[in-house]
Amino acid sequence: MSDVLYINGRYTTTDERVIGVEDRGFQFGDAVYEVFKFLGKRPIYLSEHYRRMANGLSEIEIRVPWEEAQFGEVVRELLARTKFDDGIVYTQVTRGESERKHLYPDDLTPTTVMYSRAFTFPDATKKARGIALITADDLRWKHCNVKSVNLLANAIAKKKAQRAGADEVLLLDDGLVREAASSSFFGVRNGGVITHPLDEHILPGVVRDRVVSLALANHIRVDERPLRELELFDLDEAFITSTTQGVMPVSSIDGRATRRGDITEKLQRLFDDDEARALV
Repeated sequence: MSDVLYINGRYTTTDERVIGVEDRGFQFGDAVYEVFKFLGKRPIYLSEHYRRMANGLSEIEIRVPWEEAQFGEVVRELLARTKFDDGIVYTQVTRGESERKHLYPDDLTPTTVMYSRAFTFPDATKKARGIALITADDLRWKHCNVKSVNLLANAIAKKKAQRAGADEVLLLDDGLVREAASSSFFGVRNGGVITHPLDEHILPGVVRDRVVSLALANHIRVDERPLRELELFDLDEAFITSTTQGVMPVSSIDGRATRRGDITEKLQRLFDDDEARALV
């Protein structure tokens, strides 16, 4: 079944091929993307996702094509046309289309794409079992705070994980733990959580930020600092966070077993409750 597609102000389906060959998103990866979750055709954390997208576009000097209210209207129309109730919406904004050369004109009209897709979110069994991680060198560019479509390093790392029988890759940079290839990483030690601070080395994860806020509101200590690689195997618990995975325990890192402990389980419950309240 084809998915509903929004492209530059009109609605069609993903069966239609719509991007020009000289669009800079295609030629240069000159674009920002966003993914958010919806349940019962109601988007979750929509304002937070919009702000992250707008910040990323501004960071690389692409005009933000929607005001927040306009963005919400497009999302709701897209979901009204969608034939399933639960899934994700993928949004991409490129700098636009022009003659292929590195130096781009300043007055390009952004290309805007948005489509819905069905998605099976983790069930209780998966949330208890968790996922396996391996570690790999962080080969990404130096502005990881921008949710860029330049994901080649991430994709290669994820393939490495698959071939090793793992689910996700934890990216290491000169002995420091940054984040995972498509998720944020948290360690737990002595009843508190440790996660990388918001800077150019990691993506400002929407779920990451909610979990940090929930932890603090429930008297769980949060230490925002880079973990050293050597600390990974001195953790009591570990988990990742993302839009599609929520709060997901880590069952092993490079083959060494970890477990879902009390802090991870508590944050899972708190986040699930928060997500339910966030339906708009």
